[in-house]
Amino acid sequence: MSTQDRSKVIELNNISKIYRSYSSPRHRLLELMSAGKRQYFRETRALDGVSFSLERGDRFGVVGENGSGKSTLLKILAGVLNPSTGMVNVSGRVSALLELGAGFNPELSGRENIVQFCMLHGMLQEQAIAAQPEIIRFSELGDAVDHPVKTYSSGMAVRLGFACAVYVQPDILIVDEALSVGDAYFQNKCLHKIRTMLDEGTTFIYVTHAADSVRALCNRGLWLEKGRVRLLGSSKQVGAAYQSEVFSRMVRAGIDVTEIDDDDDPADTPATAGNATNTADASTAVAHMRPDKARTRAFSSRVEPLRTGTGEIRIDDISVIDPDGNECDTVDIEKTLRVRVFFHVESPPPKKSSLALGITDSSGRQILHFSSEVQDVFPSEAAPHIQHMIEFSFANPLCPGEYGLIAGVGVTTEHPENRGQSLVTNVIDYCVGGARFAVRFPDEVVKRDLWGIVHVNYAVSMHSLD
Repeated sequence: MSTQDRSKVIELNNISKIYRSYSSPRHRLLELMSAGKRQYFRETRALDGVSFSLERGDRFGVVGENGSGKSTLLKILAGVLNPSTGMVNVSGRVSALLELGAGFNPELSGRENIVQFCMLHGMLQEQAIAAQPEIIRFSELGDAVDHPVKTYSSGMAVRLGFACAVYVQPDILIVDEALSVGDAYFQNKCLHKIRTMLDEGTTFIYVTHAADSVRALCNRGLWLEKGRVRLLGSSKQVGAAYQSEVFSRMVRAGIDVTEIDDDDDPADTPATAGNATNTADASTAVAHMRPDKARTRAFSSRVEPLRTGTGEIRIDDISVIDPDGNECDTVDIEKTLRVRVFFHVESPPPKKSSLALGITDSSGRQILHFSSEVQDVFPSEAAPHIQHMIEFSFANPLCPGEYGLIAGVGVTTEHPENRGQSLVTNVIDYCVGGARFAVRFPDEVVKRDLWGIVHVNYAVSMHSLD
């Protein structure tokens, strides 16, 4: 790579990948015997004239339908495949999660594969062994880490693969979303780790079918269509154009995406504002829901790899409660949703320390935020060394899908410019991946337009202007 282009970590110039196929083995022999004078093969261009460059810290999302060449592109960037034509320059350590089990020996245990994977990515044996505990903790494989990888489920293999991929400290991280087979909790945990790496300047390349993921995670985007560049630009431009195309195809296919409920008056089903309830108001109702020590330890183990804060107050558990008061992991749209955050005070915290709850979508983007401070509920006023609980309740506006929960305790101050927003000045405890839940589609036939992230009741009217 030339001196003037040292800021570029990846350069692709007119890359093509061509595969040859023969209708029968006989044609291979005939072509060989003709000394190249006759061709019996058919060419398939997986990639055709793709060019772009990335600088350090770029977050690059690649979208396109199946067969558009996305996975082929990633394999070329990772060095697994060579292009048929064109030039590729990649500078820095590359860590790629491309195929299930890629880079692992199925006969070796997970623990042995960790050392092998790390050493293959340039780490010394002592460094690989030292990294083992963190990788095992992040993957949450437990005792299974000592079993052969060939006995792992697809989800376990992806957990191990992702943990290894991020802990070898790559300059360039490549992830294929097709491998995101874990539950929403682990996906959110991975996305939070990716965001931490992005803040540290890691270059990120992400293949996905979700336009929202490109807009949420990336600053640049590429839309591939039949191996060619359909659009190269900002993540917002590419995401919007690709999503528009997807909806157009759905309309052409006859999928109804425009049903509107004209029978319901929004006034009949008012949305309920989120409320925070302290322990004294709900202690009787939740006594039987108190998490035991085993559950608290399990929660701590889940959130520990990404946990931050000074620690005067510690979050012990998070649970989702249905309208009947039972713990659940699946809820209904528009029904009352209650989230309980259990905590204890370790040592005297700063005054007016509040507890905040966030709900994230499948891409890790926070879409709802609640704070106990709004209702003058402060965990810093709770008695030390015993367990307490703060409950948030609200009418669930979320559309069907998978969601994650994050919780944090801290001290905030009013934003100097944006009224209604607070800035965190002191993080006491911050937990990512503590719990997850799903919102299901209604069992009965309803007139709803359940697209996007949130659903609100609304009125539609038509007027003659003559």
